[in-house]
Amino acid sequence: MISKLMYRFCLLSLVFLVVMVDAYAQQINIKFKIGGFEDTTAYIGYHFGNQKYLLDTLSVQDGAFEYQGEQPSVGVYFIYAPGYFLEFVMDQGSFQIETTKPGGYAEMIVTNSRENVIFKEFQLQMTKIQGQQRQKVDSLKLVSGQDSLNLITEIQGLNALQAQYRKELIDDNPDSFVSAFLKLLNEKKVPDLNDIPEEYRDLARYNYHHSHYFEQGLLSDPRLLRTPIIHSKVMKYLDEVIIQHPDTIITHVDKILTQVENDNELFRYWLVTLFKKYAEAKIMGMDAVMIHLIEHYYLSGKADWITEEYKKDLMEEVAYVKPNLIGKIAPPINVVDSLSQPVLLSNINAEHTLLMFYDPDCGHCKKAIKRLEELDDRYANAGVRIFAVCTTTDVKRWKKFVRDSNPSWLHGIDPTGKEYFRVYYNVRSTPQIYLLDQDKKILAKKLGVEQFIDIVENRVN
Repeated sequence: MISKLMYRFCLLSLVFLVVMVDAYAQQINIKFKIGGFEDTTAYIGYHFGNQKYLLDTLSVQDGAFEYQGEQPSVGVYFIYAPGYFLEFVMDQGSFQIETTKPGGYAEMIVTNSRENVIFKEFQLQMTKIQGQQRQKVDSLKLVSGQDSLNLITEIQGLNALQAQYRKELIDDNPDSFVSAFLKLLNEKKVPDLNDIPEEYRDLARYNYHHSHYFEQGLLSDPRLLRTPIIHSKVMKYLDEVIIQHPDTIITHVDKILTQVENDNELFRYWLVTLFKKYAEAKIMGMDAVMIHLIEHYYLSGKADWITEEYKKDLMEEVAYVKPNLIGKIAPPINVVDSLSQPVLLSNINAEHTLLMFYDPDCGHCKKAIKRLEELDDRYANAGVRIFAVCTTTDVKRWKKFVRDSNPSWLHGIDPTGKEYFRVYYNVRSTPQIYLLDQDKKILAKKLGVEQFIDIVENRVN
């Protein structure tokens, strides 16, 4: 189901990206002249989130080419040809850029674009400082003792110089796009906060870090979507800065979407991006974030671009995933044993229950069952009761399978095919395995057999 969902998501996203390139009506002319550029074709592209897209293909004559058309969105764009790559700023209105292929920014002449003048100056200064940094780092490999300490001090000085230059450039050009772009590079240092009692200091530093991670207004600046930095900065925030718990992530995802909700392009990009991130997440429990995004944004009417068919797919996803989120009480299961007697999940008295849904003809199920049998003693010693539920309705075939496998487990089947456990436990493929605690709260799912027993033993120990 997720694969079909994500396929449609990708199609919708692609349509969105193509449409947004053609969003402005003002006609502009941008002229380029690159000495030594021998290709007869040049490509102009742009950054968009974590991807690069083509804006136009241009014919080149003696290193000269020009873009004519509707004003693209402001951002970091690039000229590309085999063996050549040069970034520039897509400014408002017509402008000119002239340089040579080997000279790059050092020989660049900019006409009618203050943004590209600032961008050029930044590139030149960063190239100079980074060259010095590389020399120091290379020299550091060859020395020791006091010489090594001196070089480390010099490298730290260059780092400070780099930060100071960025700050001065930002201060001197507070309203420019390049200044906003450079603010993305800044990471505010977390203070020691030694005035706070030690037992609260770590929490205070954590709160300071995530509350100062983005400078005010950066997330809501639509120009920054067309830079190579904003996507990775947001992903780092979500993956490394905040606590990796679904409830915490949901809180911060909502904060991000609230900041961009007044700009249609930003809101759509980040909602689609965050949905994709958590729909495909490999970390257990993150499907709770996906469900939150579906219910509070897609199905609430805020994502007004989705089709009715796509909305139905999302509703189906909620039906299959929401009942079995980590931390919830496991939904009821009403099946019968080999004597046609009712078997209720709620009646299982065990410290932990390993709940497995399987199809007797499923190859992956057979492998999982075999591995469970090999670990049977470890599970028993850890106080785990295994409840194996057959997903087919063929009682005769099921009974033979039980006799040939492990009859000591608690086995059950729904011979009518009418019970809802197939939906409640997302049994769209088999095997599906869940670990429950004594109160039948879901502790884990979608793990390997060994991982389940590791969780139990860690909890016991």
